This record gives sequence, structure tokens and C-alpha cells, in this order.
Amino acid sequence: MADEINPEKGDSSEPKESSIEVMPNSNIGKYDVANLPVTATSMSGPSKPSQAMAFGSILLGGLCGGLIGFAFTDLQCSGSCTGASGISALIGAIVGAGGVGVVSILALRAMNEWKSKSEPKTNINTGKDDQQDSLDD
Repeated sequence: MADEINPEKGDSSEPKESSIEVMPNSNIGKYDVANLPVTATSMSGPSKPSQAMAFGSILLGGLCGGLIGFAFTDLQCSGSCTGASGISALIGAIVGAGGVGVVSILALRAMNEWKSKSEPKTNINTGKDDQQDSLDD
């Protein structure tokens, strides 16, 4: 009788409270989703001013790439070549913005990693710096 519904699996119409179950051999226990322990972690993203500067530099890189692409085609073409110059400007803008975007993402990640490694770690229970505790001992 493989088609029978096992009532232990939770197919009843009663709503159950969601929870996280852990392995039976674990000493962690069972927590309700609403009452999970809170961990103190620092913000993992870069600051808003650095994000704004990166966005502005991507726009500037796209503008410069578009101008270079337009000028490159306009200098080589004789007569009216607005279509080719426009396509070259679009390709130059995409390449310029993409290149500056890659560099700005790498710079933001490096800056964020440097900031997270240079900050002293604080002890969650006492609120003191771990480095200061080792100096006091």
C-alpha cells in the first residue's frame, strides 16, 4: 500500500508553525524560525558614498567610451556616416562602462575586505575589544 498517506508526515489541514529541524545527533537543538539566535556581524556591503562614486565613474567611463567610439568612426568616414558613428558610439559606451564597472566592483570588494580586516573584533558578551583584553592580561 504505497499510496497511503502517512499522517506523521504532516499532511493534515492544520497549519503548523515553521521550524528548523537539526540532525538528531546534534547538540544544537530545535529553534522556531521566529526565535532564531541573533548573531552580531558587521555590514558586508560598501558604504553609500563609495557606491555613488563607483556609479558616477561607470557613467563617466561610458560617456568617454561613447565619445571615443563616435570620434574614431567619424574621423575614418567621409561624408554623412551618422548611423555608423552612432553604432560605434554605442559600442564604445558599452565597452567603456563595462570596463570601468569591472574595475569599480573589484575596488569596492577590496576596500570592503580591507575595512573588515582592519577593524578590531569586539567580544559580543562584554563589548570590549579582544585585542585590549589580551593586553590587560
